[in-house]
Amino acid sequence: MTFRQLLAPVLLASLLGGSGVFTSLSVGAVSEEASTPAAIHEQLRPLANLLARGEGNYNSVNRGWAGDTPQGIKGLTGSSFAGFSVNRVLEMQSGWLYAVGRYQFIPSTLRFAVNSSSVTWSDNFTPEVQDRLMAALILYKRPIVISYLQGNHDNVGAAVDALAREWACVEYRSGRGYYDGYGGNRASISRHEVVRMLQNIKDSWQPGGELP
Repeated sequence: MTFRQLLAPVLLASLLGGSGVFTSLSVGAVSEEASTPAAIHEQLRPLANLLARGEGNYNSVNRGWAGDTPQGIKGLTGSSFAGFSVNRVLEMQSGWLYAVGRYQFIPSTLRFAVNSSSVTWSDNFTPEVQDRLMAALILYKRPIVISYLQGNHDNVGAAVDALAREWACVEYRSGRGYYDGYGGNRASISRHEVVRMLQNIKDSWQPGGELP
């Protein structure tokens, strides 16, 4: 049983508003629009786009140092990541790649994200799959972020710190990036920008979005 399978029922109940939601709704009481909220990775898209500004694009790679492979995977193989399975990408990481894709998944993070989501190792590493894996990291590895978006707490600073510990581009509480000075990393997205983005997503959050 994967980590996601263990947590999904509890998290899904939280996203939907608690265990009582299933008994309190009657047939026909909810509109079609309300019954089909956007998938969680879609609701997180504004944040994903902000992170991508500092991390990369869907075909970005590095081989151990930030910015060391500006041509990306296409320049190395002639193909985009959409042409490779997730398993093949991990195999590449065991040999000559390190961080991959729009969210710069390192090997251990990629494994965690796949095992925490409905993505399979045979799925291709497409933009949608990368977006779903990014959402899985926020849901299961950095749950203080999703808890803030759900309205379970108001400590937005702690949510930003969690993002900074996951993505080097985000400014940490110290005023620098959590990984500044390691592997050529340097934060490029201010806490103010991330706070504002999280607040905007929280204001529009739709409970019950499909898990990644």
